[in-house]
Amino acid sequence: MSPTTNAENRALNAAELEMVNATLPDAIERPTTEELKALAHRLRQAHSRANDISIRQQREIRGKAEPHAAVRAKDAAGSIAKTQTLMEAIQRINGELARREEIETGRPSPAEFARRALELKMAADAGHHPDAGQTAKTGMRPKKRTEEFTGGTSKREMGRVSQAGRVAQAHKDSGKS
Repeated sequence: MSPTTNAENRALNAAELEMVNATLPDAIERPTTEELKALAHRLRQAHSRANDISIRQQREIRGKAEPHAAVRAKDAAGSIAKTQTLMEAIQRINGELARREEIETGRPSPAEFARRALELKMAADAGHHPDAGQTAKTGMRPKKRTEEFTGGTSKREMGRVSQAGRVAQAHKDSGKS
């Protein structure tokens, strides 16, 4: 008995079940690349047919289409399960074909690319870091004045006017006139 689940066994007919079993991990390595491509083609056709049936059944359930059979479809769960099972089988075949192509062409897989990039990064000189530039130390430094204030107003008068402005703003903020 194949390791497919009971739900898959119920959803698929004998021919479809045989095709899906041929895509399971142990069995998928045996056939040649041409046989796998032919199997993928047959699976795509079966998936397309199952998908069309499930779409039609869903439209019948919603009342958008006339019943295909004598009785209107009441549930499309079986057709949806069949569609999903066939898509999973197609994805397994696509993965196996991609793996075989990588081996034949000698191209590294994405995992090998990542591993190599990590090796290069680790092998790079760890002591080479750019200068951080200016960093915060004690905060802002006061600007040194080059000229002293020599206006005609005394500092006392400037402080009085400044304080009067603060008091006026406080009265305004508090709502008093």
